[in-house]
Amino acid sequence: MDEDMIVSCKGYRYQDGSVSEIDDVVVREGTVTLFLNGEMYVRMVASCDMLPELGAGFFTAAGIAERILSVRVEGTEVFVEAELRCDVPPDGFSPAKPVRCIAVTGGRVAPEEIFALREALNTRVWRDTGGMHCAALWYDHRCVVAASDVGRHNAVDKVIGWMVLHQLPPGECMLGSTGRQPAGMVAKAVNAGIPVIAARAAVTVMGAEVAMRTGVTLIGFVREGRFTVYTHPERVTGLCPEAGIPMPAKECGVLAAPLPGLRYCEGRTVPVEDAAVVEDVVTLFLNGREFIKTVVSCEYLREFAVGFFVGAGLVCSASDILSVRAEGTEVFVEAACTVCVPGEMESAGGFAPLRVRGRVFAGGKITPEEIFAVRDAVNAEVWDATGGLHCAVLFHDHRVVFLASDIGRHNAVDKVIGYMILAGLNPRECAIGSTGRQPAGMVTKAANAGVPIVVSRAAATDAGIAAAEECGVTLVCFTRPPRFTVYAHPERVAGFL
Repeated sequence: MDEDMIVSCKGYRYQDGSVSEIDDVVVREGTVTLFLNGEMYVRMVASCDMLPELGAGFFTAAGIAERILSVRVEGTEVFVEAELRCDVPPDGFSPAKPVRCIAVTGGRVAPEEIFALREALNTRVWRDTGGMHCAALWYDHRCVVAASDVGRHNAVDKVIGWMVLHQLPPGECMLGSTGRQPAGMVAKAVNAGIPVIAARAAVTVMGAEVAMRTGVTLIGFVREGRFTVYTHPERVTGLCPEAGIPMPAKECGVLAAPLPGLRYCEGRTVPVEDAAVVEDVVTLFLNGREFIKTVVSCEYLREFAVGFFVGAGLVCSASDILSVRAEGTEVFVEAACTVCVPGEMESAGGFAPLRVRGRVFAGGKITPEEIFAVRDAVNAEVWDATGGLHCAVLFHDHRVVFLASDIGRHNAVDKVIGYMILAGLNPRECAIGSTGRQPAGMVTKAANAGVPIVVSRAAATDAGIAAAEECGVTLVCFTRPPRFTVYAHPERVAGFL
């Protein structure tokens, strides 16, 4: 039920110079633990509905389960029994990898069905909160199930799990998603045997490469009256490409690369070349030991690694960073004082600490005009060009001093935290701006780094607001001139209290 996924939280809304106290509707964020054949496998941030489907879908989409035997739920613990494939990843933090290919045969979909699936993604809980992703499954010319979740990958896992538990033939289904489509998301559909993905958002270069190699029809930017097909367009009826040379994609450096496709718009089909996000798998080492593999946009990797370990509370303080070096896609951090922090999978798919280590007791004020300046700065050109990158900025001494873009909202924040540390800036004099939603794991990064103010263009979750209140962080969300909402510690915003 949608009512179980939302909660009312108090906040202060600034609009056109006036401040009013409001009761806002925000996403409820929980922690779910998945067990596989009697052993705990991963803790993850999720919306706590459709948990049997989440469990079945997670292990199917990750390519771990060959066949689901049973699913049992006790509170927020999900116990899955399954016949396994040969290799089981040691943890749930690594992105899914395709374990099969899909024959380019079977059913076809019409443009009208793609648009109907897109409409099914516009759930009420998304409209009410602005903080949920949605996925839907199309079968037998209709949408048979839709799922919402704080994480885009969780929503996809839920509808895949529903398909598995209801024993639908995956080769006759189409998967719809509100989220971007990197390689790990495409691999979920591949592993489930679903031949068509229709996403409201962007695709990445690696996502398209996986789709092409494994036989998946990948459709992105599904909007009213138009969409773009990047791979295997033969499954979409009515595409009759017109002759012509597409306009070259906008140059975005190492962050993006040209990706050809066919754009369908109101009955016409034309060749296009889009700027698509480039992603890579980066391995982080702490004091000589491999810690995690994670998907990152490959710039500012030194800053990313430092920010990751400090923001996660794994390094006690910024002063404990001794050295950092990058060798290709491997980054090595040496630190004087480290902490063993058990983690969970954050709602964006990355590692987040289970415990908050930092609390911010001081920090300067920020004016509404400066909040809007931070918001303007996160509207990076690369976002406009690709539609697939998050951005974060560091605000210091009344100006933006650093900007980083990344496929992951948490990675972008790690990069600005890392820059702040390596540049020797006082965190109490800084604020972080972000394009991403603010669950607890995101707010905790700022607190562990000692940054007192977070400004986001997007929504907060109930756990993010609670973490901000506990950690002493001023949390400003829905920053859209001429308004914004402060959910925690409004005393740092000039003119509020």
